Amino acid sequence: MAVVISTIGYFLPIFAFLLVLVVVYALLKKSEILGGNEFVMLLISFVLASFFIVQAKLVEFIQFSSAWFSVGVVVLFFIFVIMAFLPGDAPSIFKDSKWIGWAVFGIMILLFVLSAGHVFNTAINWALVRTWMSTDWFGMILLLIIAGVVAWQLKK
Repeated sequence: MAVVISTIGYFLPIFAFLLVLVVVYALLKKSEILGGNEFVMLLISFVLASFFIVQAKLVEFIQFSSAWFSVGVVVLFFIFVIMAFLPGDAPSIFKDSKWIGWAVFGIMILLFVLSAGHVFNTAINWALVRTWMSTDWFGMILLLIIAGVVAWQLKK
């Protein structure tokens, strides 16, 4: 049994390489960002998959980002379920689906930037951020932002 587990551990980097290669190629093919040039899509997929083999920090970045991405998806799901059980018609904020899509996209981009700063730890001083978030000023600013959004929605 131990031999089987150590053999699987030997092939894990190869499996990770193939997974990243296939996922990136599929995303490039489906989104058609690069047009129909198969060679360029395969080359970009190969280069990105090679980065994941060479740099272990990228794997940590994906683990950290995917965990928070999953939490965000579950939270959005529960918000939509709660909104579905409210009596009457859906609030006006949920009728404009383009706005919701762009907001979710912006939040996900912000999440990836923050997780990159957390994993690579080059641009953000997390001790300073934690200290600032524990102050009364942060709570006051957050409260004012939430109150402003609620007042804006009530005014409509």
